[in-house]
Amino acid sequence: MYVFLHVSSGDPLIESVVFGHSLAAYSASYIRKRYLRSDIGIIFENMNSTTRDSDSDGRAPEGPRSPLRVMQALEELAASKDGLTLTRLSERLQTPKTSLLNLLRSLEAGAYVTQVNGHYQLGANALRLGALIGTRLTPESSISAKLHPLLAEMMEQAEDTTLLGVMGDDRRHGVYVDIIESRGAIRFSSLIGTRRPLFCSAFGKTLLAFQPAAHIDAYLKDTDLVLPNGGRRLHPEEVRGSLAAIRATGVSASYEEIVEGAGGVSSPVYDRNGVVVAVFAIAAPIARLKARHDRLAGLVHAFGDRASRLLGYIGPYPGKA
Repeated sequence: MYVFLHVSSGDPLIESVVFGHSLAAYSASYIRKRYLRSDIGIIFENMNSTTRDSDSDGRAPEGPRSPLRVMQALEELAASKDGLTLTRLSERLQTPKTSLLNLLRSLEAGAYVTQVNGHYQLGANALRLGALIGTRLTPESSISAKLHPLLAEMMEQAEDTTLLGVMGDDRRHGVYVDIIESRGAIRFSSLIGTRRPLFCSAFGKTLLAFQPAAHIDAYLKDTDLVLPNGGRRLHPEEVRGSLAAIRATGVSASYEEIVEGAGGVSSPVYDRNGVVVAVFAIAAPIARLKARHDRLAGLVHAFGDRASRLLGYIGPYPGKA
C-alpha cells in the first residue's frame, strides 16, 4: 500500500493522507507518528509539531527505509537455518505484517526469497549474490579476475558453458567461483558458489587428484563415496584409479555423476609455485559432451595450460608432450 502525505504550504503539519487513490482526512492523533515525505525528504516525528527533525536536533533527514528493510529481512533469513514465518520475521524486524508481506512478495518474485511450508527462506538469487560477494573477499577473487578473459575465450571456442573452480574451505568440496554460460538454447547452467564433492564431478576429481597423498588417503577413508545421481557407491580403489589417470593426462571427465543429463571435462590450473590452485572446466548436455568429447577434452587441457602460464607456472603440464 502506498501512502502519500499532503502538507499545507509553508506549514509542515500533515493535513490529509492518501491511501491508494482515495483521499481521507485525519486528525493528527489518528496518524502514525513516523511518515516520510519523499519529495522533500522530511520525516515528521510528531504530527502536532511544526518543527522538522533536521531543524530540531541537527540531524540530517532520514532517507527511505525500504531498501534497508530488504537487507534486514535477508539478514534475518540468512541467520535462520529453517527459515522464518511471516509472524516471526515481523516480530524480529518490528515491522507490520501487511507491509512486510508486500516486501516479501516482491523478493519472492525476484527469486531472492522462497517460501517452504509457510517459512520464508533465502532464494536462489540471494544465495548467488552472497556467493558473488564472498568471492570478492577471498584470495581466489584475484585468480578469477585474471583468468576470466581466458574462461570467456574458452566458452567461445567450446560453445558450451565454462567454469572456474577452487578448493572449498572445508577441503572436501570444490566451489565454482566464475561461470560463463553458453548462449545455446540447451546448455548447462549453474550458480557461482555451487559446491561439488571431490570424489565426483570432473572438476572435483581434478582438485582431489593433485592433493598430497596423505590428504587423499584421509579423504577417501572419511567420505561416503555415493554418487549424487543414481546412488552408486564407488570403491576407494576405483576413485584412486581415476585420480591417477587425471594426474597422468591432465584431463578429468564425468558423465551424469552429479546431474542427470549433464557432464563435463576439466584440467588443472597451477600457480607460480607449482601448486594446483584452480580448475578449468567445460560442462554440457550429455549427448553433446559424448559426441565432442575429444575436442572438448583437448580444449580444456590447452586452456588449463595457458591459465597456468598466465599465473606464472613454468613447469611441465601433465599430459603435454
